[in-house]
Amino acid sequence: MFAEATSLTVAEICRLALPLNTQVLSAHGALERPVRWALTVSGDAPLPYLEGDELLLVAPSQQPCPPSEFVAACARAQVAACAVLPPIDPLLIALAEAENLPLLALPDGSRLRDIERLIVGLLIDRQGHFERRSAQIYEQLIEIATANVGLEGIVQALSGFLHKGIVVQDKHLRVQACLAVPELANDWEAVLRLLKDRNQLPQALSDRHRLPRHTAISYSQTLRSDGISRLVTPIVSQGVGRGYLSAVARSAPFTELDRLVLQHGATICALEMARQKTISEAEKRLRGDFLHNLLTGALSEAEALAEGDRFRHDMNAPHVAMVIAWQGERHPSIRRLETLVNTALQSSNAQALIYAREEEIRLFFAADGRDLVAQARAFAESVIEAARREYRQAKLAIGIGSLATRLADWIESYRAAAHAANIARRLRAEQPLYAADLGIYTLLTRADLRADLLALRDKMIGSLLNHDERQRADLLQTLEAFLESHGNATQTAEKLSVHRNTLFYRMNRIQDILNLDLNQTDVRLAVHLSLKIHRLLGDQS
Repeated sequence: MFAEATSLTVAEICRLALPLNTQVLSAHGALERPVRWALTVSGDAPLPYLEGDELLLVAPSQQPCPPSEFVAACARAQVAACAVLPPIDPLLIALAEAENLPLLALPDGSRLRDIERLIVGLLIDRQGHFERRSAQIYEQLIEIATANVGLEGIVQALSGFLHKGIVVQDKHLRVQACLAVPELANDWEAVLRLLKDRNQLPQALSDRHRLPRHTAISYSQTLRSDGISRLVTPIVSQGVGRGYLSAVARSAPFTELDRLVLQHGATICALEMARQKTISEAEKRLRGDFLHNLLTGALSEAEALAEGDRFRHDMNAPHVAMVIAWQGERHPSIRRLETLVNTALQSSNAQALIYAREEEIRLFFAADGRDLVAQARAFAESVIEAARREYRQAKLAIGIGSLATRLADWIESYRAAAHAANIARRLRAEQPLYAADLGIYTLLTRADLRADLLALRDKMIGSLLNHDERQRADLLQTLEAFLESHGNATQTAEKLSVHRNTLFYRMNRIQDILNLDLNQTDVRLAVHLSLKIHRLLGDQS
């Protein structure tokens, strides 16, 4: 009977052939017993001739054999395990435990003959079984995905199929959904920290724009010296990596079926992430239209409060408006900026209504705590820092508006933020500007003083502006860095990435061109003020 069959362990049969949610009720330590065949038997009849190492699928009956007789017969025949349908007699479980006989509880409604054929097919033709099992699991995953259970439901199903921890991450390695198995529970947080480290990502998966378009790939890697490892495959949509799906286990080899199931899972995750993105984009457009209508006065206060409830946002809480935009002509897209802002928002405890319009991000920021402006400033600084990390050459201009304690103040807060952002852009400010702190900048932008301010600029630094234009030099940048560093040569040299001797040469050249002594406090103040005037009004002169 067994000439052409190979053996697998009870544990492998459970994982590869038995229905999802099958439970082991007894003799957990005997799951490594070999299984050489599967057979369906009746619970009310004597056991047929057995050669040993069979897995018995016990059909329910009206008058079942007494549990003690059944377990004793299985022990004499050296049965590998028994799988039964509910309800299950507690005495049967106790007797099976005493005889070290694995007792498996099948889900209610399982078809024993189908399971028998599946196990026998696995024993005789393992590769063919893998393909059939893979297709079966893919169909079940499709059913799960269409039930709108989200990534959490997909992760739960994959963990049930593979009996391993499962982690879904987005392209930034942020965990979107995960589930640990019991043997990894104590190490799970440490595992997640490792998976968030981009250095842990296999080199072949590091460039999400260069993944194979038609061949599913997965990589096995050891994460820790204690044997914790993972199998990871990219989540790909339209030829671009959208994230990563990992199965995590301790000292367990990954099989070909694990790879097939994980690759199917990645396909389902890609569909679910695309669905979530479509919903998110629709909600984003609705929020954008809402805020635009609010700021243009197209909504009454009652309508605005009702719309805020729709977005589950407390419109009565104090808010601060912000305007965020790229500086300069060459910079990443507004979509990239929107992603940066949303990522920073997810990492904070704040709430915000946000939308992109006219090459800038507009948002209304709210957070728990007394000093909302300080929290808004800290959030803006985190966005600037994130932009520096991801786009080294790009810079941001951020304006923070006045505190809006009621809905009627939102428009004024936005106008103040827009004004502050415009000044930040002209000054090339590297920090967010708060409207109440603008002080002298508000004076420098007064239209009635424009002619006098430009005259002061030309008097103090006109010769340097002319020199830079003629020689195509940028001594103006050196002078600005020197004054912004309060005359500290070391800080200025580091800021400009030049040697101190180079800086001293440039500063001597600047003083010669200006014919001014920058060691004089009043002179330095006037020059610094002239530079601010140039940044604020220079493009308009």
